Amino acid sequence: MTFRYLIPILLLGFAACETVPPEPEIVEMSQAGFDEVFTRAQSNPSPASVDKALSELLNRTDLSEMQRAEALYLRADKRWRGKFNAPGAASDYEQFLQMRPLDSKVADARRHQGFARNDARAAESRLRSLQNLSKWFDDKVIMGAFPEAAARYRRSGLTPTERQTYTLREGGYICSGGSAGQRVHKYGPTPSYAAGLVWCGGAVS
Repeated sequence: MTFRYLIPILLLGFAACETVPPEPEIVEMSQAGFDEVFTRAQSNPSPASVDKALSELLNRTDLSEMQRAEALYLRADKRWRGKFNAPGAASDYEQFLQMRPLDSKVADARRHQGFARNDARAAESRLRSLQNLSKWFDDKVIMGAFPEAAARYRRSGLTPTERQTYTLREGGYICSGGSAGQRVHKYGPTPSYAAGLVWCGGAVS
């Protein structure tokens, strides 16, 4: 090949190299932004709303490994202590242990993971027996089936307990609606905690 033919080939090669886009810069969530969400979740007493907030945080793709591990541990702890999705808590603890095997919280994570698994097994066993709706609801929530439990309570026409009503409000299933919507309490004197509350969304057949 003569030199005059080689020059155009080399020029094409250089042009191709120049058009290759640069690697995108990986931008992680700022520590200040993470700390703000994390601190709010730590102080939030509602298992339902804190679970939603931490799940949204963990769905982000810009968390550092340390941030993801800390969020997993907190969600696991909130789930276990709040009796809100014990299988999910055990899974979160497992992910944390895999990510941070030398962390100072490893011993606590292993112990709490065992407690969460025991809670799940106990709830699963009770669900195989005959239960009233209130106890069934609590065990379904422990097993991570909150939407299913909320839907059944709504269809039943029965009034949740005060604690269950709080959980359902925090989870977005019960709203303050005055006379509009399907009332949470239908029969007998209205308990004070259920006054003015309706099921969120349209009517359920």
